[in-house]
Amino acid sequence: MLTRAELRKGWCPGALAPMPAKDGLLVRLRISGGIVSADALAALARAGRDLGNGLFDLSSRGNLQLRGVSPTRLPLLHARLEDLGLLDADAGTEAVRNVLVSPLCGLEAPIDVGAIGKALEAELIRAYDLRGLPGKFGFLIDDGGPLSLAHTPADIRFDYDRRRGHFAIGVGGAAGEAICLGACEPEALVDIALRLARAFRRLGGEMLEPPRRMRDLLRQQGPKPLVAAAGLNLTPAPKGELAAEPCPVGLIALGDDTFCFGVGAPFGRFTAPMLEAAARAAALFAHGDIRLTPWRALIFPRVDARSEDAMRAAFAAQDFILDKDDPRLAVAACGGADACERGSTPTHADALALAPLARRLRGTGVALHVSGCAKGCARQSATPYALVANGGRYDLAIDAASLDPNRATYLAKGLSLTMAQDMLEGLLEEMLDPIAQKNAQQAERNSP
Repeated sequence: MLTRAELRKGWCPGALAPMPAKDGLLVRLRISGGIVSADALAALARAGRDLGNGLFDLSSRGNLQLRGVSPTRLPLLHARLEDLGLLDADAGTEAVRNVLVSPLCGLEAPIDVGAIGKALEAELIRAYDLRGLPGKFGFLIDDGGPLSLAHTPADIRFDYDRRRGHFAIGVGGAAGEAICLGACEPEALVDIALRLARAFRRLGGEMLEPPRRMRDLLRQQGPKPLVAAAGLNLTPAPKGELAAEPCPVGLIALGDDTFCFGVGAPFGRFTAPMLEAAARAAALFAHGDIRLTPWRALIFPRVDARSEDAMRAAFAAQDFILDKDDPRLAVAACGGADACERGSTPTHADALALAPLARRLRGTGVALHVSGCAKGCARQSATPYALVANGGRYDLAIDAASLDPNRATYLAKGLSLTMAQDMLEGLLEEMLDPIAQKNAQQAERNSP
């Protein structure tokens, strides 16, 4: 298993601070609001084909990553990004703009969190004292719409309560696990976000080992010092009912005569032809607008429901996920040994082999996380099952994120793919046996 120091190697990449990977430089684009035009997406597809290896990843924060860029071609890529308006002034500006907003902002919700997110980005850029925030430290603003960000972790989060008309303030995780610090009006959100970020830096700077995430600070100090350091006087707000994790695939109804269409990619991996097909579809069906999501799917807003069949046909030639019951949606996987020096297993191939079984283990959502190492880059949230690669084999954990081995309960270690599959099938049989017995007993009671 990797040590704590080994897990921390590398950094959160950007366009101006790309990270070396096994297949070349990894160039991550933080596209403000996750909104990209059809023309820009087509241009990015060409850039990836010309200057990289033609592969793209959509991250769990809704960021688009170009893979396989060589150092000699990086200046050419920067020039193209500059022409598209997708290059920041400097690496510090790029890194601090770690703000995730609801992918359908401005379409259906009573409040436009996209505008609030841009205001927060602008203040973060101006706040030079916050350039020292850890690379993965992120903010989240959810508009309370049908595609909820409740299951997406964040260091500082604001979840809109439509009934009360305010934001619940949370720190240190997804909505269900974050510590709630109270509520705020929309106009106070940016100021409170900055106060909490500064308090994190101040308190963390006083520690022997400064924390890298809000949850690390809270684990050691609790929320009271944070609230005091931020100069806030907040009372806990009641948490609303946690929405189900979204599956934004296929036709999505937002309201009367308002529809979107979503397409996924296996493990968030897109090819240049896939992005070119998406750009064409956006121009034809979605007024040239595409939304990037943290669920590794693209959403085409404001489509005509009568165009559903035509949109499906447009994507049929590529390897898109178009149906909610596609078993590939049941598995999360990083690039593994093919893309990362730390990866020791072919995670994508193994995850594809296990996908049908994973969907049987859990009918909706992600049931299985196949991780090439203990960092667990593909998914921060816990899953019912996780296969964590270690020296070319897998350790099987239940109900824990692979990046948090201290919380994991390991059922077995050193498994081959076949052994892991056999063990997962055994767990499935154990789950189904009580159900079968109950059905048999019910049938016996109902028999004449």
